[in-house]
Amino acid sequence: MSSEVYTAVYIEINLLPQDLRVKKALITFDYRVILALLIVIVAGALIGYYVSIMSKISFEKSELKNWKQAELLLKESVDLQNEVIMLREDVGKRVNIIKELTSDSDLRFSVLQYINSIMPENLWLLSISEVEGNRTIYFNIEGMSYSKQDISVFLANLEKYEKFNSVSLESIRPAPLEIRDAYQYSVRVEPKFLRPVAEEEPQQGSRRVRR
Repeated sequence: MSSEVYTAVYIEINLLPQDLRVKKALITFDYRVILALLIVIVAGALIGYYVSIMSKISFEKSELKNWKQAELLLKESVDLQNEVIMLREDVGKRVNIIKELTSDSDLRFSVLQYINSIMPENLWLLSISEVEGNRTIYFNIEGMSYSKQDISVFLANLEKYEKFNSVSLESIRPAPLEIRDAYQYSVRVEPKFLRPVAEEEPQQGSRRVRR
């Protein structure tokens, strides 16, 4: 027996009038598609915002790095400038000390030259000592002479020197027996140009002998 195949075809027929039929939308929207689109849009916006923020942060980090480098360079420049200023001050102090020492040396030399130029014929020197006492520095001149008159002339010539504050005869006495008819004298001379190093604390007088 041969089998027969039957195909049923269903045709939907809308019998309602045209004006009462439900109008079909030309485009249908599925809420899941809309939700997916919203998610994609929000995700894209968030990603764009994140990229913008990261770019801004990267720029700020770069700027901060540049500022730190500039600050470091400025600090090095300031430190170098301070070091130069300190070196200049140190050099200035050393130069002033050298000037003072040189000036004192020149003045001492001029004093010795003057003393040598006013020496009477019958008078000679034994020593010239520089003594630092309390708040003052003075020269102690010791010598010998065969004439008290020559000693007086020597004192008068010392008093004429404009760089001496005061000149005083400390002692005069007969010379030792081996030198007959001679006198040994001691003169104190206070110069104007010398000042003690520390005037605050009185110190025991020290003597620097120049022969």
